[in-house]
Amino acid sequence: MKKCYLLFSILLIIWGIPTFAQQGPNPGSRAKAAAVFTKLLNDAASAYPPELSNLTESMAKIESSFRVNEEGILSVTFRYPVENSYSLYRLTAPVSAIKGIFYDYYIGLEFAANVVKIEESDKGSRELKENNTLALFHIARPGDGPEGEKLKIKMEQALQVFQENYK
Repeated sequence: MKKCYLLFSILLIIWGIPTFAQQGPNPGSRAKAAAVFTKLLNDAASAYPPELSNLTESMAKIESSFRVNEEGILSVTFRYPVENSYSLYRLTAPVSAIKGIFYDYYIGLEFAANVVKIEESDKGSRELKENNTLALFHIARPGDGPEGEKLKIKMEQALQVFQENYK
């Protein structure tokens, strides 16, 4: 009987090892990685507001901060002044499709395909209507120069950490 119990215990341990080895990432580390990454995106967009629409004026404000929801969708909503009113501009995209960081005059995320959904409101309205889909998720407009280069390096490092921890 002891041999049978010992054999059963060994089989149970051997069967259990792969189960424990295949556990996913710690939900706490995922949340922390998303929080650190989105804070950098919020800081960049606040310091260098993007001009994302030809229908709006410059000096966008973040209406709804960068965040990653439970389904892994990155989103942000900007509010732009338009004459004596405003317009909303929302970008959403799956974090699983992020390919890297792009930087020219603008800085943002590059995606593997046209998965960045862009929604825009009419002047004075809060109702967002789908406008376009692109492969680029514009975040900030640091312009040319050393500040943009520094921001690009920070974002590349943050993206690498984010992708390692957010699987």
